[in-house]
Amino acid sequence: MQREVRGIPEHLRSMEIPKIFTSKFRHIDSEKIFYTDGSRIEEATGFGIFNNNVSVSFKLQEPASVYIAELAAVHYSLSVIVTLSPNHYFLFTDSLSAIEAIRSNAACKNEPFFLGKIKQCLNVILNNSYQIPIVWVPAHCSIPGNERADILAKRGAIEGEIYERPIAFNEFYSASRQRTLASWQASWDKDDLGRWMHSIIPKISTKAWFRGLDVSRDFIRVMSRLMSNHYTLDAHLLRIGLSETNHCACGEGYPDIDHVVWTCVEYRDVRSQLLNCWRTQGRLSNVPVRDILACRDLPYMKLLYHFIKSIGVPI
Repeated sequence: MQREVRGIPEHLRSMEIPKIFTSKFRHIDSEKIFYTDGSRIEEATGFGIFNNNVSVSFKLQEPASVYIAELAAVHYSLSVIVTLSPNHYFLFTDSLSAIEAIRSNAACKNEPFFLGKIKQCLNVILNNSYQIPIVWVPAHCSIPGNERADILAKRGAIEGEIYERPIAFNEFYSASRQRTLASWQASWDKDDLGRWMHSIIPKISTKAWFRGLDVSRDFIRVMSRLMSNHYTLDAHLLRIGLSETNHCACGEGYPDIDHVVWTCVEYRDVRSQLLNCWRTQGRLSNVPVRDILACRDLPYMKLLYHFIKSIGVPI
């Protein structure tokens, strides 16, 4: 369903996606459909499976992740299906990572326990006249079966019986990493420093903000300096004792990036070209630079970058 739901606005997803789902799968006997989900609530992890005849929820012994829970749910569903007569069954999950791992034939040094069991199970049942496509569905989009599985997964995390499994050593590494990230996030939220950047990047990540973007090194440099609020305009230089004024040379404003981009009379002619491009792309003018950076709208950011480079202001 990835192709069908791509581009649907967020506010329409819960209305449009169920229609798409129904049109694609309404011909399937509901008793042959299994919905799976994993959930983590207050440092507890569980999974749930929903089918017209099967409704179960379990808790996983810690450490555990939602990814492991998603795999556990798929494995449990297959263990139920194998007890049924050979037929065409459908298994729906909202975990793309689980589906990609199951479909992958690449060697995995530390393969999760449930992933290995899933592949073994599929090899057995597919050789015995079963057909079991594993299909992705978007989460929290009012698909009834998926919503029921989500409720069961949350119930499993809170009060479910433990579903036994061997725990791989790398799961303990993952748990340590999660605690470190949580501590970092708490520090980032409470610290007195870096509030400008926090308003732009409130959620910490081990991935650079520009990862996957086809942009130049200079673009990354300029945008990163704007995000950190550390650049060579007097608004910042005054804060670090390298300027004696907090007034723009034009005499009409505070010399920060918003003033330079939107109001400084020194750049009126160049700005008119920027505004024309802005309007052509359907974007608003006089938007705070902080908001442009926070929304990660790449065309918006590129227009900002080209304006800064065209006026020759060092950043």
